[in-house]
Amino acid sequence: MYQQKNIWIKLFYTVFTIFICIPSAGADIYVFKDNSGVRHFTNVPVSPKYRLYLKSTPNKYFESSLGDKFSTNLDPDQYDHLILKASLLHAVDFSLLKSIIKVESNFDCYAVSQKGAKGLMQIMPQNFTFLNIRNPFDPEENIMGGTLYFKQMLEKFNRIELALAAYNAGPTTVDKYNGIPPISETKGYVKKVMSHYKDMSGNKKKTI
Repeated sequence: MYQQKNIWIKLFYTVFTIFICIPSAGADIYVFKDNSGVRHFTNVPVSPKYRLYLKSTPNKYFESSLGDKFSTNLDPDQYDHLILKASLLHAVDFSLLKSIIKVESNFDCYAVSQKGAKGLMQIMPQNFTFLNIRNPFDPEENIMGGTLYFKQMLEKFNRIELALAAYNAGPTTVDKYNGIPPISETKGYVKKVMSHYKDMSGNKKKTI
């Protein structure tokens, strides 16, 4: 019990440090792990102990038409601090989450689809309650809720492509076809997210 409590305390301070130290503007992110195992993140390393964790995303990765159904010319790095927070809390790859947001909303936190999905991760209203979302246009609530839902899909299907298909078309549809559904929108969605993910993963440098 004591050990479990310590783990949660460390997680809290890790996430808390992320929240207060990383601004919304795009920048390289550095990390330092102290003797207690707590990770401290910043965009301004004040000590040689900090090591590069994530590089800001070059705009070339977001100049295609993969997510141009919503507003354009938005800073692709403006929500990195929230994406990183959700990534660590739910153990989902940062670049994968950012790729999902790119394709879902093109980083427009006020995006609304024709089907009524809202916000950065395009969450349907019927899912707001169980994902603890009160304001779908709040970037943090939307990213946290969307990441939690995607994590559930990853745990259910144990494969990124299938989890993406389930996020787009619903888990029952993936179960029905026992794989990626033969739906052009869903197949295109999976392809687009994976294309961004591949590009971004080559730009990411993990150090811990």
